[in-house]
Amino acid sequence: MPRQNIVTTACDACRRRKVKCDTQQPCTRCQSAGLVCRTTSVPRKKGRQGATATVLQELRKSPAQTEALSTPSPREYGLGGCFIRSPGLLTPTVIQSCAEYFFARMLGTVPILLPALFQTHVDRMVESLHSYCLVCAFCAFVFTQTGYASWHNPTNPSSALGRSLLEEAMTARRHLDPFTAPSRLGITISFLLYGCQIGMGNQRQAYYFLREATTLYTAGILDQPGTEVDEDPGSLFWLLLISERAHAIRRHRPITLEITPDSPVLDDTHSDAFSVGFRCLADLYRPFNQSFLSHWNGTETSFSRELLIQLEERLRQAVPTDIELPDILLADLRVSQQWLRTMIWQLATTAGFLSSTPSHPCLDFRYPLQIAQELSLATWKLSRESMETHGVDVMACLSHSRLRASGFDLGPQDYLKHLCTLIHGLPGGDTKFLPLLLAKIGQTLPSMLAPLSRHLSLPLTDSAPPEAETVSPVGFGNDWDKDFNWAEMSRIGDKTPELKGTLQFS
Repeated sequence: MPRQNIVTTACDACRRRKVKCDTQQPCTRCQSAGLVCRTTSVPRKKGRQGATATVLQELRKSPAQTEALSTPSPREYGLGGCFIRSPGLLTPTVIQSCAEYFFARMLGTVPILLPALFQTHVDRMVESLHSYCLVCAFCAFVFTQTGYASWHNPTNPSSALGRSLLEEAMTARRHLDPFTAPSRLGITISFLLYGCQIGMGNQRQAYYFLREATTLYTAGILDQPGTEVDEDPGSLFWLLLISERAHAIRRHRPITLEITPDSPVLDDTHSDAFSVGFRCLADLYRPFNQSFLSHWNGTETSFSRELLIQLEERLRQAVPTDIELPDILLADLRVSQQWLRTMIWQLATTAGFLSSTPSHPCLDFRYPLQIAQELSLATWKLSRESMETHGVDVMACLSHSRLRASGFDLGPQDYLKHLCTLIHGLPGGDTKFLPLLLAKIGQTLPSMLAPLSRHLSLPLTDSAPPEAETVSPVGFGNDWDKDFNWAEMSRIGDKTPELKGTLQFS
């Protein structure tokens, strides 16, 4: 047998995979995985070398020389070593397919990139690691945050490629110095990674990248003259503001972006569907400022009924009832509008403003029933693809627009069947969102679980009505709650008490 060469350091593949290498060439790990075993990295000598081997010699050097030795180069900001791109991962076919899907559907809700600017980064991928990282993050965003996977392969949608692209983007980013690239490029990469982490259910990592994007913006680096083509500071500012406020409401987080007289404005001269839809989306989140969030998070307790009513009216006017937009844009607007109305009602519940004879419908304890009915009617008119396009966010909003036991006087099963069917049919809905909705139905209306299960063709685990306190959603087994991320689903957090304990009548 030929004698194997012995090397003194781990091979490149084992270092990349972070596994133990037996230092043979080829090593056992590479042979079992079918990889090419090679060692290209040069081991670094440890400790001080040459003239700086002793502290005395280092102190004798001039201050200028000492400063030059202690100042790191831009290349040293990363983890060290060179970044090795994964071959065959980011193919031209994947890039083109993701770009076609995104720019045909998502520009009205996520105007983070324009086609011309994206193509510029695609052309610079070979020589620019920043551009390569952005394209990886962009494709990972399309895979994880939208309905691209089911659209591209309806029979077998998979998120494996999306995970690989996200890992590649995260690895590439660790080798970058964010201050050497144009400011907008760094913000764009951070925002795309935020969307990817949201799609993967990693809430802590998502919040980190969202705060990083808003911090880069508020740091004033956008005051530098723009160097990239087709930049739109208005769209970027409002996209960050919308995302930050939606996340703040959903997770009880603080915000950094405020609307001031100096804030960028959206261009109202454009009449295309994407521009009109995004302006409506900005109008939905405009009134949810620091004052509202202070009451929402419990730091302020004085809040009047009039302010809540004004907020409700602004939400209704933000999206006109007769607006003509494509289904994809209208789906996001309608679901976001109804979800924000539900949040207003939750705040009214906490403040004790609900009444059996309310001065406004939003102060009625049966108001969620009206919201659910309007949402059902709105989604009945929309295509399934338009709901799938917006991925996780729309699904989570739908799961909070459930009907309550009180006030069931108009076709409750019809509305519930429609909402459950819609959630069950969307990607990820049957594993994440439907169990939560069925659990809430089981707590308030256990008699409706059997009809809903038959309607959705789910197996019945028990013919007897489940207990209100120990109900387990049908068709998901007894261990479904161990795999379910309750924190991921809670849009109203732990600070909002349950309805039965907070209803107050004036």
